[in-house]
Amino acid sequence: MFLNYLLILILTSTDVLCEDKRFITTLMYSKLYVQQTIVNGDPATVGQIPYFVSIKRPERQYSEENILWKNLCGGSIIGVNKVLTAAHCFEDYNYHYLNNFNMLRVVAGNIKNFIIYSGKNITEPTNQWRYLNKVVIHSNFNFPNNDIALVFVNDWLYNDYITFVIPASLDIDYHRRCLVVGFGITSHGLAEAASHVLLVAWIDVLTKWQCSILWEMNMNGFICSDSALTDVARGDSGGPLVCKGTTDPAERSDRDLLVGIVSGKSFDITTLYTRVSAYRDWIARDAGFKLTSNALFCLITWFILLYV
Repeated sequence: MFLNYLLILILTSTDVLCEDKRFITTLMYSKLYVQQTIVNGDPATVGQIPYFVSIKRPERQYSEENILWKNLCGGSIIGVNKVLTAAHCFEDYNYHYLNNFNMLRVVAGNIKNFIIYSGKNITEPTNQWRYLNKVVIHSNFNFPNNDIALVFVNDWLYNDYITFVIPASLDIDYHRRCLVVGFGITSHGLAEAASHVLLVAWIDVLTKWQCSILWEMNMNGFICSDSALTDVARGDSGGPLVCKGTTDPAERSDRDLLVGIVSGKSFDITTLYTRVSAYRDWIARDAGFKLTSNALFCLITWFILLYV
């Protein structure tokens, strides 16, 4: 019995007692260290994932009005002017994009990876472009820990094709298949290329206990997925992992629940997602001044009930 307790103590304290020798890489850099897994997904249709945004970087400039934009990272609309994504999307070249986020654009509604456009703000039903006004990464970000960031933009115009997703609020297990979204690698070798259109794929989510046993450390701040059949790849960083039919009180029947942010992986053990519910207080504090319509409705209702 004593040996059993000792084994449990060692497993749960590995990250404290020993230097962690496992290598974890962001998906942005995983080509150097990890065999990429093809996303066995299907092309998304316009409006199918209305909360998904592509954070794009300029790839090539043909003229002042014609710039080739390419997906850098994915993200999720969580408010009328807010996008939730991964912090590691901005750390490349000594945080070059964090210090020069004016180079980037956030695009909603458009499911294409490569787009030739001037980059100016535009609001169309299925194509809204926004400059980045502000980027906030977690103050304790040290990949893979606290891999979460908020991007602030001018207000989106919500419609049938562009709207918000609800962030998870409860630290629970998701005993079901969930949906991941992104522009994953569709082939390897000389023909390796990112998908030209947005892909969606169903993945099997592991429990917190399974994830911690697999990694031999406390993984309660993460969500792990089974990479056997479908997975995410480089180009999917920052994108959403969403579930339905959970017991989270924040979930609504007409909307997906944002439970994870695509983060990284380690030697093909599994893919890691930042657990959104673990950062609900940080999101509420740093998301600031504009609530989603659902949250605003709840706040108004609360005040009415308080004073009636």
